[in-house]
Amino acid sequence: MLPERIERATIYHFVTGFYARVQEHPRLGPVFNPRLEGHWDAHFERLTDFWMTVLSGVPAYKGNPFQVHQALPGLSPDLFEDWLGLFAETARDMLEPALADHAVEKSRRIADSLQQGLFFRPASAS
Repeated sequence: MLPERIERATIYHFVTGFYARVQEHPRLGPVFNPRLEGHWDAHFERLTDFWMTVLSGVPAYKGNPFQVHQALPGLSPDLFEDWLGLFAETARDMLEPALADHAVEKSRRIADSLQQGLFFRPASAS
């Protein structure tokens, strides 16, 4: 059962912990680090807003994830599994079990949606 109230501090701690791992990851780091170098702190706040909205319904996030990720050089469909695996590992390490499960489920849905929007190109009808 999810906590009645999800604390922003909990989500911020998780976000910073997760992205510390992303920065060190051999495949993800080279994609995210050049884009966010010098801007990680502001990004942590934005990501905390995003995950607060996703996990608790608090309308904190204002933005367009598709647009942001379209502009990310080096992002490829195969990196989503790396990101999801690291996300799930970090969630289980840092969040209480019910919240971790909820976050992992939501992350998979978001990743599927992003992948469809960013990379799915149906064959044109002939």
